[in-house]
Amino acid sequence: MKFRIKLFYSFISITVLSSLLALFIIYGEASNLIFHDLRQKIYAILVHSQSLMEKEALLVLETDEGDASSDTYQALRKELLRIKNINQEADIFIKNVYLIRHQAAEFVVVTSAEENKDYMTGNAIKLHINKKDISKNFAVSNIYSDDEGTWITGYHSIFDHNGQEVGVLCIDFSVAELFGELEELILYGWIAFVVSVVVAIVVAFFLARFVSKSLKILHEAVIKIGQGELSTRCVLNATDEFGDLSQAINKMAKGLEERERLKVGFARYVSQYALEELLNLEKPVTLTGERKRVTILFSDIRHFTTISEKLEPEAVLAFLNEYFEAMIDIIFSYKGTLDKIMGDGLMVEFGAPLDDVDQEVHALLAAIAMQRKVHELSDMWEKQGRPRLEVGVGIHVGLVVVGNIGSERRMEYTAIGDPVNIASRLETKSKSLKKPIILSHAVYEKAKDFFVFEDLKETDIKGRVGSLHAWALFPDKQGDLEEIRKKIESSAASNSHESIQK
Repeated sequence: MKFRIKLFYSFISITVLSSLLALFIIYGEASNLIFHDLRQKIYAILVHSQSLMEKEALLVLETDEGDASSDTYQALRKELLRIKNINQEADIFIKNVYLIRHQAAEFVVVTSAEENKDYMTGNAIKLHINKKDISKNFAVSNIYSDDEGTWITGYHSIFDHNGQEVGVLCIDFSVAELFGELEELILYGWIAFVVSVVVAIVVAFFLARFVSKSLKILHEAVIKIGQGELSTRCVLNATDEFGDLSQAINKMAKGLEERERLKVGFARYVSQYALEELLNLEKPVTLTGERKRVTILFSDIRHFTTISEKLEPEAVLAFLNEYFEAMIDIIFSYKGTLDKIMGDGLMVEFGAPLDDVDQEVHALLAAIAMQRKVHELSDMWEKQGRPRLEVGVGIHVGLVVVGNIGSERRMEYTAIGDPVNIASRLETKSKSLKKPIILSHAVYEKAKDFFVFEDLKETDIKGRVGSLHAWALFPDKQGDLEEIRKKIESSAASNSHESIQK
């Protein structure tokens, strides 16, 4: 069941139950109030009536002539009739006014305002209260019904001059009007109940609609964000918890969007594998500036200016894109990070931003694979009537600072330090020495067990004081790169095992 329907039925149920409870409470309190008011009126009538007929009653009750047709009895009956008539009100109807007294363990009628079969003089009378309550100055019995209606009887004791009880004044009051009022109250109560339920249904409908609409907006936003539409925002103008949740979702979406933007932007520099590793790191990588040991690789197409002069600009661009696509795939496959593209040249880091214990070897593997790929592409281009390419590569390792550099408007990830300049100079030296790959002695020391090198001895480096021990590497003199990679991994696993044993 949907939340909207649950909310609707819950609201209606609460309204119905609370309205019924209120109806019963009001009915009970109103009944008590009406009966209390009625008893007060009956009490006042009894006291007043007793004071009016006390002398005559005493005379009859004390003499007890027993002749119901005597003038004294007739006068008393007229007095009772007068009491009945003067106390009739719109909301109180008096059925009978009569006198009773205790005789032979029962109460019998002395006389009544209008004698009938039930209230004939000398007849025993059925009381609707306990007999012990008769001795009280005032008592009202429970409500009772007969063929003529519903009644309640009030009693007031009659005393002689010595304070002895000689009889009881009784008045039967009709409560039909009372029940009419209660029925009318019940009718109005049910009308109010129906109206409240109708209003509750309308309110519950719009409330459930509002809540479900808010939930629908939030749900749709979360679904879209989950599907990758990170620019999605919840447009919910509310100041309640839904509004707070909407702002939280928007904040989350913005954070994911920024993360995705960083991911997409940084994907230009590193392989997909390296990118996923970066995102899964428990400790975030510092991209704002970090000093670490990094292997730098520079590559450049030789005589590209001469080549580009013979081609249209569009052809040059297509030529370079095809070349760079192949080179960057190789760089990423060997855990390299693309720093920048400089015209027809590349700057690459190994060991940043992710650490790589075999960064020097991976740099040389990438350089060899790049040279071999250039040779393969050149064979294809030559058949297409396009020129062959020759590429020079320079590699050096050392401590640099890597991180984002620039401004808020333009920023790039790069490495800064003297090793960068040396790698660039080695790449330049490869042109004059006509060597495909030149590396520093520091790189050689880390990779000498895996490749065949040519010692270039001490080599002058342009822009630097003194010379640098350099080595050359020829791609065609190396073995299978996959075999070399496996050998490197095996050596790394062996070193790791020995380290754990120690």
